Amino acid sequence: MKYVILAAILLASFAVLSFLVSSNNAEITKWDTSSFQEINNPHGKTLNKIMVDLTKYGREVVWISVILLLSVLGKKDGRKAAVLITITFLILIPLGTVLKNEIDRARPSSVNLLAHADSDPSFPSGHATIVSAGAAILFLRFNKGKQLIFSIILGIEAILVSYSRIYVGDHYPLDVVGGILLGTGIACVVIASSKYLRPVFSYIDNMKK
Repeated sequence: MKYVILAAILLASFAVLSFLVSSNNAEITKWDTSSFQEINNPHGKTLNKIMVDLTKYGREVVWISVILLLSVLGKKDGRKAAVLITITFLILIPLGTVLKNEIDRARPSSVNLLAHADSDPSFPSGHATIVSAGAAILFLRFNKGKQLIFSIILGIEAILVSYSRIYVGDHYPLDVVGGILLGTGIACVVIASSKYLRPVFSYIDNMKK
């Protein structure tokens, strides 16, 4: 029940934020633009390269690798987490696309664009949606003993990837906030619904370690 309540709070917050963004609220837009300009301010070649690499590889490459790693080496808890992450991603990819097109927010006009400019709408950030969902699943379902270290590392990675989307000039801060709310909200929905995956989890429990 706690995950249902948490999901409701997160998704309701996302809905409110989506309304404010799509309605072009003057104060919200002003804050978002000024915050974007402060963050989208290159700080040297080394940091620029780190941020560009995070934005290039931090979503697909890292999180597909995480799913494979958990599936092969994660034992029972890891394999269950991999199933939950995969289901969450399969929900979020089409859902995020639909929401982007519906809200249809323009990308920032950045003079410091460090990465290839995406052509799809800006809100919510797809990177932030995916990485925050994966991190949420790990924190909530892969957190026993040494597992927590792995989850913390991926949580930090998710934060850095999300930040990099603003730094490289591809997203406003509220795009990232919206992605985090959506990603963690759907992750909680999937966890709350995991009772329907008992046959799959029973099979995993019966597998050899």
